[in-house]
Formats: sequence, C-alpha cells, structure tokens
Amino acid sequence: MELEQCNESSCSLEESPIQVAHKPLELFYFMDISDPDGLHVMTLIKKLELEYGHLIRFRMVSTVPSCVGGCQEEVRLLTMIKAMELQGKRHAMRFLRHLHINDIFMKEGSSDSDFWEIARSFVNYGLDIDELVADTHSNQLLSALAVDHEILKDWEIESLPALTFVTRDEALKIEGLYPYDVYQAVMIELLGYVPTRVTDWNVEKVLGRYDASTITELAFILELDKPVIERELKKLSLQQRCRPVPGCSGQAWATNK
Repeated sequence: MELEQCNESSCSLEESPIQVAHKPLELFYFMDISDPDGLHVMTLIKKLELEYGHLIRFRMVSTVPSCVGGCQEEVRLLTMIKAMELQGKRHAMRFLRHLHINDIFMKEGSSDSDFWEIARSFVNYGLDIDELVADTHSNQLLSALAVDHEILKDWEIESLPALTFVTRDEALKIEGLYPYDVYQAVMIELLGYVPTRVTDWNVEKVLGRYDASTITELAFILELDKPVIERELKKLSLQQRCRPVPGCSGQAWATNK
C-alpha cells in the first residue's frame, strides 16, 4: 500500500451526477474487464457502498491492460462500458453486474450481439440505445478513455484489481484484494476517526438495492453463512417477495417488482 496524492472528483455509482452533500472520501477502483475473476471486486464495492456510501464517492476505472494491438472483443466491450458511463455510471455498473451474475463475462462464443441484447434490456432503466450507439463512436468517448488511461498512469497501477482511497490531503493505494477490515482500517487512518457504518441491511433490502445478487455476494455483504442466506431466500420466495434469476442455477436472486 502506498501513500499518494490525487485531486480528481467523481460521483457515487448509485447517485445522480449532481452531488449536494459533501463526502470526505473518494474511492477509485481499477478493474481488468478481461479477467472474470477481477470482477469479484464488485462484491467488495457493493458492501462498501451499502455500509459507507454516505461517506464515499465511487469512481470505476475499467481497462484491458494485457491487450496491446489485439483483444478486439475486449476492447469493443470496454468501449461499450465507457459509452454507458456517459449516460450515468449506474448503467455501466448494471451491465457489468449482469455479465458477472449470469456468468457470461467473456464466455467463449459470446459476441457483440449478445452484449447489445443485454444493453437493450436496460431501456426500462433509462438507457438510451440510440445515444449509446452514437457514443461508441464519439469524441467524448475517446476523451473519457484517455482520462482513465491517465489516471492509471498517474497512480502507477501495477496489478489489478486495485483501490485508491482519497481525501483532500492524502490517499492510499491498495493493489489486490484483502479482508474487509483492511479497508475499514484505511478509512479510519485517512479520516482520523471511526466512520459510522450502516449495518441495518438484510437479504431483502440488499436485493431491493440492486437488480440482482448472488448467494455468495449476500453472504459476504451480510457476513452470514450461505445456508442462512438460502433459508431466507426460500422464505422470501414463498412469500413471493423474491425470485431466482433465470439461467443462474438458483445462485442469483432478485426482488419481485
């Protein structure tokens, strides 16, 4: 872990672009979209957002660092993700969560048409497909990609995933994934006090916050054993308050809306 400085600003992934309340921490998280295992950082981000989202603004920086002159499929996917971000970071996060939960991220045989079909399913969430198509070829997209590239270079990211916690005065970079209490200790060190942790979450509330969550994610976020999560999901399902996500072998669940 290294101390560095940064003056960038950003918005929480689940909030509107206009921020009113001051948040003392910003969190940049860097992920390799060509590595399905790297998406596990999204579960960590979910937990941090639920428990400390009132203190943190989030900024995702996605990349394909191992691709030089090749990996066209990954580059096209990165382009789509960044184009979605231009309409709101929540769209890019929803897209990535969908790929992750449905286990189709970089699956052999996946094509551009598969990704566009998923994108079209987000129209009900406010995604404009015509705008998305235009943005994939826009100068604004190129500028956004260039900004992410500069952030990666400035922070000297050597391994992914990586997280950087930033305050007005200092920052801490963490490369790799660590136990949750490591990130809590970093926040305490940077803030100079123990931040308030929101802990009144349960299975139904977490499912209601996101489009879908896996049993593994719920167990990590709520710090419960998987059998406990499974019993709660079964109870909610019998009450018709949640349902398994099709094609996920009962491992991913969503609320009935």
